[in-house]
Amino acid sequence: MAAVTRPSAHEIARTRFTEWMGTVADLDGAIRLLDWDRETTMPSAGADQRGHQVATLHALRHRELLADDIDDVIASLREGLGTEDGLPAQIAHAERARRRAARLSEALVREVSDATTNAVTVWLATRESGDFATFAPALERVVAAARATGDALGIGAEPYDGLLDEYEPGMTTAVLEEMFAALEPQLRDIVSGVDDRPALHPFAGRHFDESAQVALADDLASTVGFDHASGLISRSAHPFTTSPHAGDVRFTTRVEADDPMVNVLVTMHEVGHGLYSQGHPGEYARTFLFESPSLGAEESQSRFFENHLGRHPAFLAIVHRMLSERFGPAMSGITPDDLHRTVHHIERGWCRVDADEVTYDLHIALRLRLELALIRGDLTVRDLPGAWRDEMQRLLGVTPDGDAQGCMQDIHWAWGLFGYFPTYTLGNMYAAQLALAFSDHTGGAGMEIVADDPTAPLRFLRDRVHRHGGRIETRVLMERATGRPFSPQPLIDRLRGLAAAQS
Repeated sequence: MAAVTRPSAHEIARTRFTEWMGTVADLDGAIRLLDWDRETTMPSAGADQRGHQVATLHALRHRELLADDIDDVIASLREGLGTEDGLPAQIAHAERARRRAARLSEALVREVSDATTNAVTVWLATRESGDFATFAPALERVVAAARATGDALGIGAEPYDGLLDEYEPGMTTAVLEEMFAALEPQLRDIVSGVDDRPALHPFAGRHFDESAQVALADDLASTVGFDHASGLISRSAHPFTTSPHAGDVRFTTRVEADDPMVNVLVTMHEVGHGLYSQGHPGEYARTFLFESPSLGAEESQSRFFENHLGRHPAFLAIVHRMLSERFGPAMSGITPDDLHRTVHHIERGWCRVDADEVTYDLHIALRLRLELALIRGDLTVRDLPGAWRDEMQRLLGVTPDGDAQGCMQDIHWAWGLFGYFPTYTLGNMYAAQLALAFSDHTGGAGMEIVADDPTAPLRFLRDRVHRHGGRIETRVLMERATGRPFSPQPLIDRLRGLAAAQS
């Protein structure tokens, strides 16, 4: 009789570790799927019960993260640990997740989920009217839960450090404030030199069918490489991207009947996220590495596709052809140059998501300053609208017309995403460096190459960024991908160039 080969202690531990990561990933995916449904198709009357469901799943995920045997499993895995299969990185992610979870009570985890679900529901009902008085109590509850979370985590010098660490591991509030303190005056100087000429409105008085625009979003996504066999596009009040699991990547767009370029740029932004999710290595599915290493890395992809590809003349020629084919007479007399002037027009405005590249990061500076004040207790929720108006006037010289144009324009705080906004600026910086690296890669051709090969940027990013999943921390990943140390200068140089073109 042949001898029975028993699995080694390492193999047993590896099996248990893989099973445990898979369970956490499955719970994450179920939460994302329920959140997607809430934002896209769920009847409003189901909000309360959906909140209970999501809170229960968050609590179950929290319990699973703290499973009693995992420390012993990790200790066993460390014996004879090599570098195969990304296991060291998986262990590092697991230990970080368990440290964070151990500092949070299940009651607090439930409260964060309940508070944010409630706030999103109220925001959706009040955002269009700008009824901040009705929204404020829900937001106060979210801010209190976020502050309690930061306190409980005890990461860094203040509660905001713990919240920031969720989205940009290793980043600190002090470093962020120093970075924005240096960046803000440069941005204001660039904006101050821009000629305030009237914006071009080539679509004024024309109508672009909304269902046809959603179909156009499908076409745009396909053109740059999005795989519709493992993804779909819908609409929501605030665009976002999510992936419940491998093989299922979803994003939403926003459509305005009198300006199809809103949908085009939103689609290009969200498809950047979606392509990143579709590019995560399959061998890491249902593990902690089947994701980006940070939101800065995530936003580098969305801003690359939106700004460096989506606003480039070679790609806008493709967009113009697609718009003309789909909308015919509504595009009469509109040229590719009109599209280029439209998407590059610099204008101090109230809306972040519609902001041009040059003013965009001032919108982020505003949000960082105010959310820091909220978490530190230096600003009350009730005083937020006034503080928002003051900061917008100081940074952009604009006064919003009501709170729908002010502090209620974004869903992020209702979602509880304190610490998220600064990752947009980090993403802009990384995207500018990636664009330079892509130009080097193409022998100086850069985005001109998309006229003949619109998926070339995706192949470049698949190789330099996507295939690593969450295995490499963001700063190292981006330095390897671009061949350059991290620096805000490429972004500043790009913005100065765009400003000079309009002056």
